[in-house]
Amino acid sequence: MLGHELAGHREATKVGRLSADRLIDLWPRTASQVVKYGFALELADLEPPRTGIFDGLRIVVDPDVNFEMQCFVLLHLFGHSVQWVAPSLAAQVDALQQTAERDRFMQVLHDYEHQAGQLGLQLLHEAGVGDLDGWFSDFVATDWRYVERFYATGQILPWEECLTAAEEAVRPLAIPALKHHRVEVRYAF
Repeated sequence: MLGHELAGHREATKVGRLSADRLIDLWPRTASQVVKYGFALELADLEPPRTGIFDGLRIVVDPDVNFEMQCFVLLHLFGHSVQWVAPSLAAQVDALQQTAERDRFMQVLHDYEHQAGQLGLQLLHEAGVGDLDGWFSDFVATDWRYVERFYATGQILPWEECLTAAEEAVRPLAIPALKHHRVEVRYAF
């Protein structure tokens, strides 16, 4: 056995590897949970490179992106939606908006993105899906690599160039009480 296998590190990402049957089962389970938390869910054509948007009241996913990406975007934007409407998470959102120093901002942004992943994983578990933590963790790691490179270069990069396996599994975070209100439209790309 190789050293990285002993340490639990995976070389290959699970992003892009879910079967159609798993995705067909995953979508309605997670969509139902999103709605149960009071968010409207829509499919709508979005201006590229946007894959999804949220405004505190609804989550919109572009049906033109591949189905696996739609499932991730729904979970991830659910996490971000919670961050913006949960009074107990207001300090994190404020820090994201108020931090000007670049290195500190990147850490705040990383924490914000990771927390959205934790909330999305909690929703996945509440939907009765407990065996996709590795897949979701790899997606969260890939998403962070994408976001980090975007902020470093200012350019939209091909998603495929950012594929990675998570070094550490995302851990679920309990979803706090929500107070739904409209926020400025934010998006995933």
